[in-house]
Amino acid sequence: MHNSFMRPPRIHLGQDGTAFFVTTVTKDRTPFFSDKENAKIAEGIIRNYQKRGDFWLIEYVIMPDHVHLAICPHGKSLSQCMQYLKRTISQKIHESVGPKYFGPTISGDSLWQHGFHDMIIHSIQQLHTMTHYIYQNPVKAGLCEKPEDYVFSSINKPSDRHRFTTGLCFPDQHPPLVVGTTNRGKILEIQECLRDLPIEIINPLDLHYIEDTPHETGDTFEANAIQKARFYFDRTGLPTLADDSGIIVEALKKELGIHTRRWGAGPQASDKEWIDYFLKRMKKEKDKRARFVCVLCYIDKHGKEHLFEGTCDGVITETLEADYVPGLPISACFKTDGQNAVFSALSIEQKNSTSHRGRALTHFRDALNETLEHS
Repeated sequence: MHNSFMRPPRIHLGQDGTAFFVTTVTKDRTPFFSDKENAKIAEGIIRNYQKRGDFWLIEYVIMPDHVHLAICPHGKSLSQCMQYLKRTISQKIHESVGPKYFGPTISGDSLWQHGFHDMIIHSIQQLHTMTHYIYQNPVKAGLCEKPEDYVFSSINKPSDRHRFTTGLCFPDQHPPLVVGTTNRGKILEIQECLRDLPIEIINPLDLHYIEDTPHETGDTFEANAIQKARFYFDRTGLPTLADDSGIIVEALKKELGIHTRRWGAGPQASDKEWIDYFLKRMKKEKDKRARFVCVLCYIDKHGKEHLFEGTCDGVITETLEADYVPGLPISACFKTDGQNAVFSALSIEQKNSTSHRGRALTHFRDALNETLEHS
């Protein structure tokens, strides 16, 4: 069993699943990086080594006399990462500044105080503490009023922070799965259906650096599911599961379907506004038959797409017969064949065994289980 108080060994390629908070300071605490050009050089080199694959970069801040980094070694060991980084920064500053800069000789690693200080990060909580510390450093030093105002920091810039946010660089972490939706009702259903699998479920609400949402421009459930999954896969690099679902009401022809949430009261309507409009429209219809459809798109770690479909037939009730699940208002007025209660009145187990999404997830579970067994 993993003991969180024991330091795991450092393997050459950083594959021990550990993240590090590293600090390295200039010789005699000389403020080389108060010169903006020097700070730009250092920032550029940090980025270049990240792109080259030496390490995954989570956060950084370049202070006048020291640099803080939160990284996970990837293509190089931690010692190599820091040795190459410091040496390259020293050389580039020497080339740029030359004899014009009066200070300690800048050659090799002599820009830096010998060695570097590092601390292992064991958990998400520790990571949050370190991130806060990094962001607040410029504020505490009087260099800016707010962390986001400091230029030489990762706070407003892209990084590999999703690997840390999702725990990928920590010991004993299950393989991650991004559930590509911000609909809390869908998230809860999917989490419950997959809860006994050895995976770590993440959703976009956990990934605060993703501020936009996918556009649904496809003309089929399949096309929209692929669009959503590809959107989140491209932004995280992690295996991703996304769904597109909707209801096909016999009396309303092709009005809903892929347009379900955007239909009627509109995409910006609240759950109550949407369902009030829907029930009012259905009052004059004699045919209450309907079918829910769900298509799941799973993109694996290699970027390959896999599709799974589930359907569920039933009737629309005259009124709401229970409280609806947030984000899924129609769950309170759809009664599937073989059940005496509407979706939202069923237990999670009952709903997942009969619903369109539950059936699609069953197919996905079977495929994923087989993959996990052979991994």
